[in-house]
Amino acid sequence: MSIRNPLLISLVAASLSTLHITPFVSAQIPVPLCCMAYATTHDQKTFFVQGRASAHHFVNNQFFSLDLTQPSWNTTAPPWKPLSVGAGDRASSPVDFGLAMAISKDGRMLMEWGMRIGVAIYDIEANVWIGKGIGTGKRTGYIGYQAATDPNTGLVYIPAAMNDSTGMMVYSFATKETTLAPMPSVKLLRLPMMKYAWAWNGVRQSMLLHGGANYDNFEKPYGNPNLLEFLPTTSTWRRLTTKGQRPPPLSEHCMVSAQGGSKMVVYGGTLVNVNSTLQGDVYILDVASLTWTKAPSPPGNSHFRRNMACTAAGNNFVVWGGQSFNLTFLDTAVFDLRSNKWTTQFFLDIPTPTPTPISTTPIESPTPTKTGGNANSENSTSNVRGKTISIIIGVASSLGILIIGACILFCLRRRRRNKGGAGFSRIQNVNVNNKPKRASKRWSGRGPANNQSRDSQEARSLQHQLFEQERRSQEKSVSRSNSEKSDSVQLLSPTMTDNSDTLVALNSGGMRISQEEWLRRQREEVNQERQALVDIHMQQLEYQRQMEALRTEAYTP
Repeated sequence: MSIRNPLLISLVAASLSTLHITPFVSAQIPVPLCCMAYATTHDQKTFFVQGRASAHHFVNNQFFSLDLTQPSWNTTAPPWKPLSVGAGDRASSPVDFGLAMAISKDGRMLMEWGMRIGVAIYDIEANVWIGKGIGTGKRTGYIGYQAATDPNTGLVYIPAAMNDSTGMMVYSFATKETTLAPMPSVKLLRLPMMKYAWAWNGVRQSMLLHGGANYDNFEKPYGNPNLLEFLPTTSTWRRLTTKGQRPPPLSEHCMVSAQGGSKMVVYGGTLVNVNSTLQGDVYILDVASLTWTKAPSPPGNSHFRRNMACTAAGNNFVVWGGQSFNLTFLDTAVFDLRSNKWTTQFFLDIPTPTPTPISTTPIESPTPTKTGGNANSENSTSNVRGKTISIIIGVASSLGILIIGACILFCLRRRRRNKGGAGFSRIQNVNVNNKPKRASKRWSGRGPANNQSRDSQEARSLQHQLFEQERRSQEKSVSRSNSEKSDSVQLLSPTMTDNSDTLVALNSGGMRISQEEWLRRQREEVNQERQALVDIHMQQLEYQRQMEALRTEAYTP
């Protein structure tokens, strides 16, 4: 006759746990209490649960497995199998609660860790416990940790399990040793952290952490609102930006990978607040788009629970144990991921798909990828050769444009010098003291509207330089004898009736040129030279743009 009354079981467990004696439990199904250790093999064929606690933390060491390969079963009769707990001189399963469990990548070994027991090892094939109490160094004084195995390396990661929650414990099944890995920075997570959800995702090839609580301030506890990702290959953390109906900051909840890693399921737990409000919602993350959806909540409080064990197989999300309202404990339940509804029937209608990893790190320097086959290789080689030739042609044409621009600028400057020496003789009105008089007429440049002020300043500066040059030449000319007069230049002095300061020049043909006409021609030369510089600058910009386009085209895979 088996004992099925939960209250009686709790009393028996309480009395026997005080004496450190393994209590008697049902031979067929586990007692549905809370805070058990749990894990699932990587092929999602077997679900393990071990240990548990009652509402008053009375514990036992019950150990069961659930067969997830059965095509169908009802939640009233799940295919549980009792496993050895050990006895006598042999190692036994831990009599504790709140332990972290993980399975080796080959599915042959199982480990458990707790702050009071250290590491305990179980041989799955032989159904025996072979180790217990292996030291792990300095541990924290908290509970509520989760373990996850990287199937690529076989290493087990337990966040916040070492050095007062500042280090992540890394356990090796091969060496039976533990090391440390970094925890997230203060910007990502407030330490110490406990009662989080933690699981491996085969699609992203990383580990995901959701929720968790910090109770340093019991009147205002901190709940982690973010979904964090740990990359074992680089031993780095980062926050994932998600969309949709995000789950709130939770603790004492669970998160598992489902449908080959394409989904992540978050369920139950409590809100991180003073009252620790119990939850019963199911949130599903689409891993490819990082979008959350919230399943419709059923009527009543029949699925509100915390500190339960969770797993997934096919389209089934399976929950066992956990504490609900009024210190009650719940049994096995199944959530159908296709209909987004709770059900009493487990159907394994599809095999678990093999996850297809996606890139989780940015590619800094993309390079062309090689493809199989001679035809593809030849096409790739010809494409690279064509891109190289295009780059060479672009560089050569750009250099040619620069050379032509330089020649044009040189010719314009030479033309200006020739015009200044032979084309015109610049003359300035001088007074009796041979000092230049300030011109009464002003002009502004003919450039764009936003450059008029600058053109005016440049013109006045040029006018001043030219006036000084002509003044010096006039002083030299006056100091010479009157016999040395120029045949092509005539100096005019202002008269009593001519109050203007008009500058007059005579070209080689003897034609008089006014100051305004002379300045206009100078402005044209300045504008031509400026326009030439602008053209060269635009050619340089176009060259740079073409080069950037060629580089992008050449290095795009």
